[in-house]
Amino acid sequence: MEVTLSRGSGLNSTSKNLDKLGQLIPIDRMSRHTLTICTILLSVALSPIALSAGENETTSPVKGPNAQELCDKGTRVKKHAKETEKTDAGTTKDATKPAPTAPQKPPAAEDSPEIKAIQKEIARLTLEKNLIDAKLAHAEAKRREADAARNQTRVEERARIESRLAFEAVKEGEQNAKKLARLRALETEAKLLKLQTENALGKYSAEAALFQKRQELGKIAAAAKPLRLKEPLVNGTLCISDRRITFNGVVTSNLAEHIVERVNFFNNQDTEYPIFIVIDNSPGGSVAAGFQILKAMESSKAPVFVVVKGFAASMAAVITTLAQRSFCYDNTIILHHQMSTFFGGNMRTLEDRLKFAQKWYDRLATPVARKMGSDLKTFTKQMYAHDAEADWQEFGTQAQKLKWVDHIVERIVETAIVDVRQPAAQGPQRASTQRLNGCEAKVDEKGMPYVQLPPLENPFDLWWIYDKHGYYRAQH
Repeated sequence: MEVTLSRGSGLNSTSKNLDKLGQLIPIDRMSRHTLTICTILLSVALSPIALSAGENETTSPVKGPNAQELCDKGTRVKKHAKETEKTDAGTTKDATKPAPTAPQKPPAAEDSPEIKAIQKEIARLTLEKNLIDAKLAHAEAKRREADAARNQTRVEERARIESRLAFEAVKEGEQNAKKLARLRALETEAKLLKLQTENALGKYSAEAALFQKRQELGKIAAAAKPLRLKEPLVNGTLCISDRRITFNGVVTSNLAEHIVERVNFFNNQDTEYPIFIVIDNSPGGSVAAGFQILKAMESSKAPVFVVVKGFAASMAAVITTLAQRSFCYDNTIILHHQMSTFFGGNMRTLEDRLKFAQKWYDRLATPVARKMGSDLKTFTKQMYAHDAEADWQEFGTQAQKLKWVDHIVERIVETAIVDVRQPAAQGPQRASTQRLNGCEAKVDEKGMPYVQLPPLENPFDLWWIYDKHGYYRAQH
């Protein structure tokens, strides 16, 4: 009887083959070891067959025993093999008792074609199982590789997200820092603006209060009028009216033009009351401009008086001494000296200019010496006798004795000033000293301040100015 095991027979053919194996092969002819091996191989082979049978149940119309039945048959075959082994053992024991001869090895039974077919089927099933195991291992490897790729992708994506979040956090921190710095700058600006506003308010409040005071003083002074006296000196007090002319700084052609203009203006108004030229401080200046002022004073029908409050030197001192009447305080300083000016050129030019300067000095200093009751030569010697550089300066009391000034006053009353902003004098408005004389205050490259004198308009003009420290600089 043939046992046919085909690849497509499945569980049904395997079950039939097991039945045929039990019928065709006598147990007593099978060796114990061969039966054990066959049992083990069938058990191993039946596992994938049972699995594949479960898968084919839903698709194959052929019905057969399930995996549980095949396992039961395998169990019965193992049990039968064990019982046969026990029977053979007992038989062998009984057979050896009466015959002490050595047991002979039974001849090896030849495998029948059915067994060979079963062995072949077992080998095929083993290969099929190994193939399935390899496919499962390959699928598992692919799955693990895919999982690893997905995990790597997740890690990289997470790293990118964390990097982006960190960058955004740093950027946001920088923006917040900039906003905070800007906020602090705005707070500082606000505080500064507040302080400036408070200062401005305080300044405006002070100006408003001052304006109110000025208005009150203006109302009080509105009823008062400048006091004009033919004799302005009363008991040591000099009363200056609104007919006053400011004389400050360096004597220049601009200042001389201003003074002459106002002298003429006041003369055209009235010739009875005196005109006052008030000198606060003047170091002297142009001899031509000073001579122009002296001639305007001499030509005036109204008397022109000179008042020195602080300091008058050189050309300003000559104007003071040669005035019709002059007044000063006891501590006022009057300074006379030889002409000191600015020269430039070769030796012949310097000699010519020195001779011309001597002529100017003779014309202006001789009247001063004559008023002192002396002559020019004696006057010049006295200059060097009092100072090595011929800068003869005296206070007001001694200057009065030398006839450089006529009167020493205790007080000076300015009746023309009824408003602190501007004098009430009629005529051309007052101007600043710098604009009047045309001088300009500067600082040199060494940081030293100086006054730039304007150019002399008269080509034969000279500077007669007291400048011990080089503060005044002429243009050549």
